Amino acid sequence: MHHLVPKASNVAGAAHHPVPVPPKAPGGVLSSLACPRSGVSCPALAALFGSLAPSGDEAQAWVQSLAPCGHCRVAFESGRDALRHLRLGQREREVLLAASAGGVFVVTEPGMSRSLSAARRRAALSLGKAGLVAPVAMPKGEGPPGVLRPARATVALTELGRYVMAAYGRFLKEGKPVRWTRPSRRIALPGRDPSLLRDEAMARTHSALRDTLDELKGVLIAAIARPQKNPDLLDSVTRHLEHKATLLRAVLEPARIDAGAALKSSA
Repeated sequence: MHHLVPKASNVAGAAHHPVPVPPKAPGGVLSSLACPRSGVSCPALAALFGSLAPSGDEAQAWVQSLAPCGHCRVAFESGRDALRHLRLGQREREVLLAASAGGVFVVTEPGMSRSLSAARRRAALSLGKAGLVAPVAMPKGEGPPGVLRPARATVALTELGRYVMAAYGRFLKEGKPVRWTRPSRRIALPGRDPSLLRDEAMARTHSALRDTLDELKGVLIAAIARPQKNPDLLDSVTRHLEHKATLLRAVLEPARIDAGAALKSSA
């Protein structure tokens, strides 16, 4: 008897609607500082960028990209709540159970039928949209020396996926429908209070500044080696990167000064 494999759109689509980002968040909160899940000001971003009031679509996008959502309990709560109407088919369960047991799951294998390969890919895509798995590098095999294994799609559980397996894995192992309102009580939801994530946001800001300066350096070196036929384009690109670097440094410089003052006072 053939098992019906639900299409990806029927598995996760209904539970995951795109979250619109309004120009202004409720209560007059700047959209660049607003949490995309709750709509209120993100304490981690507000602590760094609140006094700057970044405006413009580009600046707001830069700031939003620095939000430490991967460590935030609010983001995990939102991800868990979005699963309430998620239905897991046979293939989705196989992916989750195998990834939980082995650390990674190779979506397709040599000799696999086309129908099974397509079903597994749909399942992995569905679980990826739900935030339960993410693509990872394929582990190195133990084949003959000098023989490269063909690149294949490989996924692993995200932190939300690991929580789901810990809190709801009993339903999957028993082949029962998952009752999303009944997580295991002894399993704590991952993530920290956003008010405690300033250092994570600061680290992301440091990384973004380094990447921006490296990009600007690359543009200038390329322009010197091969003069641009369109000076206006070069001017536009460099101004864009300088603007971004200025915004990031405006956050990092006061933090460095405050840290130095704190060290002097403690000496």
